[in-house]
Amino acid sequence: MTPHTQVIRYADPVEGWRGWLAVCGEGHRLAAGGMRVQAGLEEETVARLAEAMWLKQRLLGLAVDGAKAGIDRDPSLPGKREAVCRFLAFLRPHLLDNVSLGPDMNMTWTELEESARQVGLVSVKMAVAKAQGLDEVDFSARLRLLDTEVGGATLAQRRAGHALAAATMAAIDAAGISGRDVRIGIQGFGTMGRATAMSLTDSGLTPTSVTDEHTCLHVHEEEGLTVPDAVPPQRLYDLPLDVLVLAACEDLISVDQAASLELSAVVVGANLGLSPPVEELLHRRGILVVPDFVGGCGGAASVDAIFGPPTCPTPTEVLDSLGARVRALVGSMFEVARARDITPREAALALADRQAPIGKPYGAFQRNDPLSGEYVELRAGTER
Repeated sequence: MTPHTQVIRYADPVEGWRGWLAVCGEGHRLAAGGMRVQAGLEEETVARLAEAMWLKQRLLGLAVDGAKAGIDRDPSLPGKREAVCRFLAFLRPHLLDNVSLGPDMNMTWTELEESARQVGLVSVKMAVAKAQGLDEVDFSARLRLLDTEVGGATLAQRRAGHALAAATMAAIDAAGISGRDVRIGIQGFGTMGRATAMSLTDSGLTPTSVTDEHTCLHVHEEEGLTVPDAVPPQRLYDLPLDVLVLAACEDLISVDQAASLELSAVVVGANLGLSPPVEELLHRRGILVVPDFVGGCGGAASVDAIFGPPTCPTPTEVLDSLGARVRALVGSMFEVARARDITPREAALALADRQAPIGKPYGAFQRNDPLSGEYVELRAGTER
């Protein structure tokens, strides 16, 4: 099912680092994905990430190819903004025509947009306007939604984590452990991890453990009191948890760790967050796994929720549509997996294989039906 991947290569004339743009797909008029800045990044990884991005788009039924851009550079070194600007200037013809970028590792939405404007681009999403046929006023109004605050953060900061939280809640339902006392650990507390925690807390499921590269903070009961404690980040895998959410980088659990974890579910939002052997081992041990291209599809799904409806939605409508869509998608994945006795990844691939997206890139979105209270999927241009 995997289509061809094309890689465009860049060698920086100032500092010598390398950069890549990979596009994986079926020749749609638009390709979309994130851009990262990562020391040690390799072309093969960028290509694999573009393939994962294509799977997300296909699973969502979007007529969009997968893309991934990245540069092999330490993000902590001085000159990051200038390096990103040089790379975006190189990519400018693609960004004007058929490639839409978003934030990824060590790149925020604000950084991307400011760098784009510095090299003469209105936005790193200019190609969306062309592919969707949006005029300048409509495109600008929808684009501004990403900088609009909703629930304590901007929509750009909330969207991927909000979808990951929805995937987590669907996994909790599938595992049969619903309840406010479920113990949730979040590995990675960058933009995605923080937003996941915010949306889970809004739903009454406050995480009990969170970790970044330096510390793991968890709470436990002691003499009837809820007590916070700080331990090394690797201790997260030893803590009593029902669900583990992976929101950081690649290969987050080793085979040895997977063999000893006592969990009901692992929900992967980080791209390539689990290696295939680890994912298979967790499945054999009866631990539910939401694969990365499912749990991490929030960026793609949110762009559909923003640019797909006939009229510009509100930020709250975007999050509501996004959460309902991802929760339903994950629920369907587990239903197919159980009915066919296959892994969740195989079930998700089967769901993606059913899709045959055509036409404009975006246009499938969900709203709450005021009569039934259920979410129904529409196409752009249909009656609301």
